Amino acid sequence: MNLIFRKITFLFVLISIIPSQGFSLEKQNHSSPPIKGMALGLYSKDPNYDYSKDLRELKSLGVNSISLMVNWYQRDIHANEIHRNPENGSEHSTISDKKLVEVIQHAHRLNMKVLLFPFLRFEYRGPKEWRGVLKPENFATWTQNYEQFILHYANLARIHRVEILSVGSELGSLEQKTDFWKSLIQKVKQVYSGKLIYSSNWDHYTYPTFWQHLDYIGMNSYYTLSNSNQPSLAELTQSWRQIKNKLLTFQAKFSQKLVFTELGYPSLDGTNQRPWNYLIQNKADVEEQALCYQAFVDVWNDTPELAGVYWWVWFGEGGATDKSYTPRGKPAMQVMREWYGGTLGGGTGRKIHLVNPQSRGK
Repeated sequence: MNLIFRKITFLFVLISIIPSQGFSLEKQNHSSPPIKGMALGLYSKDPNYDYSKDLRELKSLGVNSISLMVNWYQRDIHANEIHRNPENGSEHSTISDKKLVEVIQHAHRLNMKVLLFPFLRFEYRGPKEWRGVLKPENFATWTQNYEQFILHYANLARIHRVEILSVGSELGSLEQKTDFWKSLIQKVKQVYSGKLIYSSNWDHYTYPTFWQHLDYIGMNSYYTLSNSNQPSLAELTQSWRQIKNKLLTFQAKFSQKLVFTELGYPSLDGTNQRPWNYLIQNKADVEEQALCYQAFVDVWNDTPELAGVYWWVWFGEGGATDKSYTPRGKPAMQVMREWYGGTLGGGTGRKIHLVNPQSRGK
């Protein structure tokens, strides 16, 4: 990688060997957003797996809010039925309410807030089929089932004082059905008084017609940043400045602030070009992943219009040879820690058995 990154890496190494006792990066001047988030991957095959260590590690990094993605399923994009699957260790399974509540309670005991993120997945997908092109055969029937899905978690969120609830994610083909969304949001507000968000795709945030009825403008972020496998920090920051200008021009039309509900890069060579593609067979490149983190931080630092960021995603062992999205045990973790004002030290990962830990499940 380039000379700038080698200097950054040297600084991270130097910081990492400073004794951590009694020293906190909070003493420095940080301008990160109010919501310092991370998505916690609920991927263990073991229904008794204890996520409390993961939460303590995130707390030490300065994370003050976690996103918990909970999957329900449709057979395919045309199905009307939406169902939860038994928590049986398979990829297509739904975490139990009991385990989910345990994680929420652990987070709250650590004074961390929670974004509860009900997420729609499919058991069978054809070419180019995903949430964004959902087309149920009977929209009225599907609507009733989707409402049941979201209201289940709205009630759980109310009982357990979850701070933020998502009402949907990346449902591009339905985002202009204003009456449906207004009705759903109204029904959710009748049982849940916390903050509401919707997560649009990074190339589709202008389509939803219901932003004004929510508390945040939410979007994932997997933008292409360059055409190079060895980009410079300057190249990446320039791309992010252009993206930022477009997003803030759009956000200025509303009173709601922006939240990146997902923002991440697998630690793969060329990750800045296609950060959504974790399946490419490229070599591991934790340096490029960290450069992408650093470029975002440099551009979005001290931005009043940004309410928060949830990096994607914390799970697994991590480390220098890992190719997944997790920053655990990698230079990207140091970038996030410094921005979030976390304490020095912290975990570098542990062995856990995972269910398809890369996938969000398009």
